[in-house]
Amino acid sequence: MTGNKLAALYCRLSLDDGNEGESMSIQSQKAILENYARNAGIINYEFYVDDGYSGTNFNHPSFQKMISDIEDGKIECVITKDLSRLGRNYLESGAYIEVFFPKHKVRYIAVNDGVDSMSAAGLDITPFKNILNEFYSRDISKKVKTGKHIRAASGKYMCTHAPFGYIKDPEDRNHLLIDEQTAPIVRRIFELALEGMGNNRISKILKKERLPRPAFFKQEYFGKYFDNIEGYYDWTQSIITRILRNPLYKGDMWLHVTSKSTFNSKSRGYIGTHEREVIQNTHEGIVSRGVWDTVQEIMNRHSKVRPSNSGYENLFWGILKCPDCGRSLLLHTDTRKKCEARLASFFQCSTYRMKGRSACDQHRIEAVDLEKAVLEDIQKNAKKAMKNPESFIRKILSGMASQSTENADKLEKRISKLEVENVDTDRLYIKCYEDYSNGIIDKNRFQLLSAHYAEKQSQNRALIEKYRAEMERSRTCNADALLFTKNISEYAEIKQLTGTMINRLIEKIEVFEPKVIDGEKKIKIRIHYRCVGAIE
Repeated sequence: MTGNKLAALYCRLSLDDGNEGESMSIQSQKAILENYARNAGIINYEFYVDDGYSGTNFNHPSFQKMISDIEDGKIECVITKDLSRLGRNYLESGAYIEVFFPKHKVRYIAVNDGVDSMSAAGLDITPFKNILNEFYSRDISKKVKTGKHIRAASGKYMCTHAPFGYIKDPEDRNHLLIDEQTAPIVRRIFELALEGMGNNRISKILKKERLPRPAFFKQEYFGKYFDNIEGYYDWTQSIITRILRNPLYKGDMWLHVTSKSTFNSKSRGYIGTHEREVIQNTHEGIVSRGVWDTVQEIMNRHSKVRPSNSGYENLFWGILKCPDCGRSLLLHTDTRKKCEARLASFFQCSTYRMKGRSACDQHRIEAVDLEKAVLEDIQKNAKKAMKNPESFIRKILSGMASQSTENADKLEKRISKLEVENVDTDRLYIKCYEDYSNGIIDKNRFQLLSAHYAEKQSQNRALIEKYRAEMERSRTCNADALLFTKNISEYAEIKQLTGTMINRLIEKIEVFEPKVIDGEKKIKIRIHYRCVGAIE
């Protein structure tokens, strides 16, 4: 040591180290570093201590002060207990050890790891130890996340207040029980949605039926009261959407609604409802899984298709498709006909309507004819299912098997491609670090590339999980066939179509271009039933 410059004895204790024992404590680190300094004949030293800060980033007050003192020329040596005390982000740790410290002529020593920048041999292994430290932090992060999984999977509800429709179990505050006072309101909302009603219409019905919204029951929690009593019945569309989209009401639970792009990122991003991780069977659902899943599909259709103002109640809202162009068939009314709206209504391909016959055919079908064809098909299959359910299930499974296998193969290929991309991204990540260490790229470029690679891998991992979930669903053919057989059997004696019936049973209907056979115009329709597809 020379002149009046200091040796910086840097100590850091992460909250994640709390269960590591006394050996990791600040006191222990200070004793080790002070003993080393004295044995090395270092008299002029100063402690820089960060207590309770993660090692995955370097935005700590004492560390930043040490960096500032280095830049001011006050420090000529930095000593830590081991490499992990400096930090567990191997890219940034490596940048300090191999770039920043040498640039400012600062010696770096990690006592327990035998690292001394004055020894070339000691530095050879340093990058690999830094990588191991980062892997440790990743492991800690994974274990914390796993702990949340375990708590959620066991029905642990961690929020302060129970969601609408539930109360907290008096014997276990982290478990949900159905609230018999508010649960009927939730069931009513799902019933209306199952009938095909949009959120605006549902809100009007709830207000008319004088059903109080969640704020009425939570006023004792928040101490908020409406000056106008009518405010308690003023359901907004956003409230209804939150209820209908929440898997809580079928007995599942979102693990979290925000996430970090990487384990060491500070910022948290909002996770869309369709991308959130769901823990199943954490509590008793207010509605069945079948009802909840069907409502989701109805809502997805409603977001894409606008209702008609013709006066005809469109039972096929959003499920009619053109088999040629894939676009929807939309409802139209012939105003020249002096009759009730139902008899004057027909469906027609939207592509033909907008662009003419050069783009697609009409695929026109009268509303009454479509209603008749669909009713007859449901009746036919319902009677078969009720008369001989075993034979009906075998027929369904034979049609599902080939489609299921085909989808699984496609998903497996997509997953393999994404996994290869992540391996390639790892290589680019390492190359980027090497270029930064060698001065080929500057810090800003390095940070931009690192963030890009991390985001790319995060997106790929999300897609992999999505595809694996889809593959798992494709393996549930037997359960789907059994459930569909049970559902359709209930309609063997039906005389009239209803919106609830169609939404419960049918996923989509394809309407083909009419053909003239033996001088008579024939229109073929193909009904794709929910979960099982077309029954030929």
